[in-house]
Amino acid sequence: MTVTANDIATMLRSGTNFASIDYVTEVKTAAAHKAVKVTKAVTANVQLFQNIREATEIFAAAVRRTATGDADAVANFSAQDNYFEHTDCFSIVRHKKTGREYLYAIYNNATSEYQIDSAPATTEAVALLLTPSAARDLLQPKSTVTNVTHGIEHTVRVRTIALDNISAVRANRQVAA
Repeated sequence: MTVTANDIATMLRSGTNFASIDYVTEVKTAAAHKAVKVTKAVTANVQLFQNIREATEIFAAAVRRTATGDADAVANFSAQDNYFEHTDCFSIVRHKKTGREYLYAIYNNATSEYQIDSAPATTEAVALLLTPSAARDLLQPKSTVTNVTHGIEHTVRVRTIALDNISAVRANRQVAA
């Protein structure tokens, strides 16, 4: 059973909502290991938003607060257009080409557990199944995000998770599962 867009929209209040989400995704392996099934289970503490104004102001302000680079570039930061369109509930987005729905969230922190062919696995074991660049990113994650357009680096992490991968959302003393 998956969480629906309506489940999430119904539990969110106007403004910022701190929430916890659980989801599972498949990890893409290197071609030599395509027969091996690797999954990643994540529990994340995130910020979700009911309305557009609140979210865009918070995202831009958070980027400006954590950004390094040219002071004018930081001050003039604005969010870029992307592959998603926001719905009536800002944290529910729809892919512009496929129509698939996703949860749009600002991450505060997250923990992950991996499985290889349904057996618990270490990060190092998973890295052995990935391309060299994906293994490097897994073992040595970057602490900042680079925004090439504005020439700045910041620590704000936004993720879009397919709704059909989400198993639970907890917000405002409610649980959708």
